[in-house]
Amino acid sequence: MVKKLFNIMLSLLLLMSALTSCSQKTEEPPDTVTTEYSEPVREVRGIYIATVYNIDFPSKRGMSEDELKEELDRIIELTGQIGCNAVYFQVRGAADAMYDSKIFPVSEYLTGEKDGELPDGFDPLSYLIEHAHSKNIDVHAWVNPLRVTRGGSVKKPKTVDDLPLTSPARTSPELTVSYAGEIYFDAGNPDARELIADGVREVVENYDVDGVLFDDYFYPYPVDGCTFDDALTYEKYGGGKELGDWRRENINKMVKSCFDAVKSADPDCAFGIAPCGIWQNDDGENGGSATRGFEAYESIYCDTLAWVRGGYVDYVAPQIYWNFGHKSAPYAVLADWWCAQLDGTGVDFLISHAAYKYGTDEWGFAGAVDEMKEQIGYARELISYGGSIFYGFSEIRDDVDGLAGEISECYTEETTYQRPLPSDGEIYIVDPESGTKIDSSTVTIHGKSAAGAPVTCDGAPVCRRRGGDFYLTVQLKQGKNSFVFRSGECELEYVLTYSPE
Repeated sequence: MVKKLFNIMLSLLLLMSALTSCSQKTEEPPDTVTTEYSEPVREVRGIYIATVYNIDFPSKRGMSEDELKEELDRIIELTGQIGCNAVYFQVRGAADAMYDSKIFPVSEYLTGEKDGELPDGFDPLSYLIEHAHSKNIDVHAWVNPLRVTRGGSVKKPKTVDDLPLTSPARTSPELTVSYAGEIYFDAGNPDARELIADGVREVVENYDVDGVLFDDYFYPYPVDGCTFDDALTYEKYGGGKELGDWRRENINKMVKSCFDAVKSADPDCAFGIAPCGIWQNDDGENGGSATRGFEAYESIYCDTLAWVRGGYVDYVAPQIYWNFGHKSAPYAVLADWWCAQLDGTGVDFLISHAAYKYGTDEWGFAGAVDEMKEQIGYARELISYGGSIFYGFSEIRDDVDGLAGEISECYTEETTYQRPLPSDGEIYIVDPESGTKIDSSTVTIHGKSAAGAPVTCDGAPVCRRRGGDFYLTVQLKQGKNSFVFRSGECELEYVLTYSPE
């Protein structure tokens, strides 16, 4: 017993010594902090290809095999011409299939018929994969997991009778909920979640896709005056949980089951999600971003950070569809926030960009100020960033306001990234020094850290640049302001005094 107590005391002393040595660093910060890195991986440069409503492909319904091949060839050609290396192809936009499926009916956007078949037996997904891979372009299968219909309205609601005879939503209507004129799979029903996972598994088992992507549609976006009536499911499966918590748990379970389905079919296939750009707006306690916009956590019950922490996503590509100057949701604020949340998690951080806003009233200035070029350049400095995906194929194809030129200018050379390997951590404050008196209530703290160990300030993740540098802007109260920085096993106490003149 004495020996055991001695070992415990010795371990505590060693730990305290390590923390003290980190917190007592007073020497000049080094130019760089030693970090080991993994093998380089290429930067993701992707384009979304939307099939719902015939947005990008096919350009109209009922096209022939040759016409479909020609359109896919042009997509692949353009992707390569502007330097992109990945296509995110919408294979299931509304409980339908742009591929040969035994679970979901062939998409009406492809056939022009409710109960149609693949035109001449032509499989768009198979063709796209073969020809894209021959050009070293990856293909990710983009899926809308819960959406069953499109085109309905409150005045003209869709019903299961509008669906193909073989649709699982028609043969098993108990798996669905009608809302605001549309039909959705009920995420609270375990059988519905199993159906979604089976559909994902089918794609990965039968096609050589490089990844599977879900976008931002989970529980439906709110419509004034409409109620998502999952009361019976909640009564059966709610288990006494608060409704919002239960719904978020349902989505978490669905995401995890789909991750497991992908990995069981092909461990090398990536699984990712492109969520709404705002997780939560910061309320002073929830750790959200400094924004004022539509937030996914409360509105559509989407908790991306739960999936990251749970380890059942390989990448996230938040839809940061705002410009640098946006008043409520500035691009840089959100890019920094997501970078901080994903730092050190092993989950890749991609950014979904609003290419579709070029040429609109909202972004009419974009081409003049090289908005997309600036967004890519800014993101490349962030330690977690691994690439970009652009939504707005037609705007790229038509080079609206010089968009295609901006993207290709960024991608003239191959870019690779090395992921920092986990380390015990080091942390230094470069400027201003601890103990400094400041005559401004706002100050930016410049620090350095080992790239392999994320940094927190008073428990909140800090956005870092490549190499481990960080620039944290804080608001000071009058008098003494104390901060605690942590990185791995290191802790650093830091003090600034605000003394207005």
